[in-house]
Amino acid sequence: MQTWKKITTYACGILLLCAMFSTMVSAGGPPLKDKVCSSCHKDLGAIMPKKHPDVDKTAPCLSCHKSAEGKTEATKFSTQIHKIHQGEKTKLECAACHAL
Repeated sequence: MQTWKKITTYACGILLLCAMFSTMVSAGGPPLKDKVCSSCHKDLGAIMPKKHPDVDKTAPCLSCHKSAEGKTEATKFSTQIHKIHQGEKTKLECAACHAL
């Protein structure tokens, strides 16, 4: 009977770890504040890359660069923005952009 208790305990532990891992992986980041880019960058056209397609320079960046519905993985844009704002020259706190 001892063996079954051990097996059951291990199986429950493994299932719990799998559930925790899948929750962490699929969880989205904290929500962004309203007009997050324009709150610091008054001229959005000045920060756009030279090769950026011609768009309305007053439109919020995330009107185009948002994650697909139902997907939680980071986009290339999100990854790049985090690298820029958490890089060597700039160290913003997460709360500067995210509503925590």
